[in-house]
Amino acid sequence: MRSIKTKLVIYFSCLIIFITTVISFWGYNKAAEGMRNLEERLLSEKLTGDIAAANQYVENYYGVIKYAGGTLVDENGRTIEGRFDMVDAIMKDLGDVATIFVKSDDDFTRITTNIITDNGSRAVGTFLGKDSPAYEVVSKGNTYIGEANILGKPYLTAYDPITDNNGNTVGIIFVGVSKEEAAALISNNLITLRNSFVLILLFGMVVSIAITYFIGKQIADPIIKAVSYAEKIADLDITEDITENITKREDEIGSLGKSIEAITYNLRMFVENVSEASQKVAASSEKLTATTQESSIAAEEVAKTIEEIAKGASDQAVDTEQGVSKVSDLGQLIEKDQQYKKELMLSANEVIKLKDEGFETLEDLVEKTDSNSNASKEIYEAIVNTNKSAEKIENASLMIKNIASQTNLLALNAAIEAARAGESGRGFAVVAEEIRKLAEQSNLFTEEISLVIKDLTSKTENAVDRMKEVSNLVVAQTASVETTRVKFEGISESIIKTKILIEELEKSALIMEDRKAEIIDIIQNLSAIAEENAAGTEEASASVEEQTASMAEISNSSEALAKLAEELQTSIARFKTV
Repeated sequence: MRSIKTKLVIYFSCLIIFITTVISFWGYNKAAEGMRNLEERLLSEKLTGDIAAANQYVENYYGVIKYAGGTLVDENGRTIEGRFDMVDAIMKDLGDVATIFVKSDDDFTRITTNIITDNGSRAVGTFLGKDSPAYEVVSKGNTYIGEANILGKPYLTAYDPITDNNGNTVGIIFVGVSKEEAAALISNNLITLRNSFVLILLFGMVVSIAITYFIGKQIADPIIKAVSYAEKIADLDITEDITENITKREDEIGSLGKSIEAITYNLRMFVENVSEASQKVAASSEKLTATTQESSIAAEEVAKTIEEIAKGASDQAVDTEQGVSKVSDLGQLIEKDQQYKKELMLSANEVIKLKDEGFETLEDLVEKTDSNSNASKEIYEAIVNTNKSAEKIENASLMIKNIASQTNLLALNAAIEAARAGESGRGFAVVAEEIRKLAEQSNLFTEEISLVIKDLTSKTENAVDRMKEVSNLVVAQTASVETTRVKFEGISESIIKTKILIEELEKSALIMEDRKAEIIDIIQNLSAIAEENAAGTEEASASVEEQTASMAEISNSSEALAKLAEELQTSIARFKTV
């Protein structure tokens, strides 16, 4: 477990380190930002001076430059293209890249430069490009100072126009510094600045930790002493007083020391008072224990007697309750029997109703059977008469057939006679022929009638046979209906007798219900009396048991109190007061 002094040193050191780190980080960022701005401003001012110096270099090396024959020439008329002594001198003296451009159609071409391409040659013959930010500015005859990409690399640049006598831009003088080199220079300066901040931060941390340790020691040492004294009190050692150099302090630590001193005094007084009280409690508890033991023995004897009485009363109450339960069960059975008798009575009434309906149906059946018998007789007589009429028709048909045969013979004879008469008998022959034809047709019709009559006669004979069978069935049905009617009358008499018996059973059940209610009232009164007796004895027994239990509790409490007093004396003895 860390001490409070260690915790104070750690907490305050961490806080100081955090604050110092934040301030250092913020200061470093601000300083870095200011340095970058300063470097850029200085580079811009340098380029402003360097472009002026470059113009001076041009004058020193070439004199007054002129535009002639599509190129730039010096004051002696010599072309400047391919002459690198001036740009190399600028690189050596100023540390800048330098280039001279000449107007070429609508762009500008490098004719001398100290810029080296990736393949190691000078970038002569390359163009400024219309997309360069300096193109528009320089084309209008103004100087451009700012950032620009040269052959794909970023530079801080200065472009100054070369004009002819008419003020037209015919060339450009360029100086620049690589942004990568400028960034490297700024980075080196920032590294130096960062190292300075780190050294300051480390020095501040060491000083802060030392100051924190000194302050923590001044705060923690008195607290450690107070904790040591409190640990002695925790071990029940109150023989010593806290030192005065803690209690005389005018801060929270002094208040803590005074509180510990008051606790020590109060504990000493408490130990003395509790020791005296525990001795008195021990003596009183011994007397109380003896008294309660005697009372407990007497109460146990009384409780046994009451318990036996209560047991007898409880048994009587239980038997009475069982009697009530049995009578109640009997009453339920009687109620069920009454319900069954009611249902049986309803069924008997329904059977009587069905019996009456059966009699009505049976009488109707007898009437219909009689009607069927009469109708069968009438149909039988009609069929017999029809059969007789058919026989008469058949006889008449035979007579017609005979007449037709005779007519046919007469017509044949007439035809023979007409043939003999010759021409005068021709008309008679025609008539005789027609008569013959009619006789043949009559003969055919009589044959058809004869066939129909034979068929009708056959069917009427079959119908007569069937009607005889139907007549026999009607006679048998009439006998069966009569037998059924006799049986229905016997069933009706039995149902009436059953209904009378059910009514007598209903009366007996009502009398049994009244007797059951009287028996239940008597047994319930006996049960209530038995329950009251049992409850009274149980209450008395419970009171005695409670008294006995109270005595036992008092005895146990007095014994526990005596034991507690002994334990209290033992605990008080653990305090070291001298």
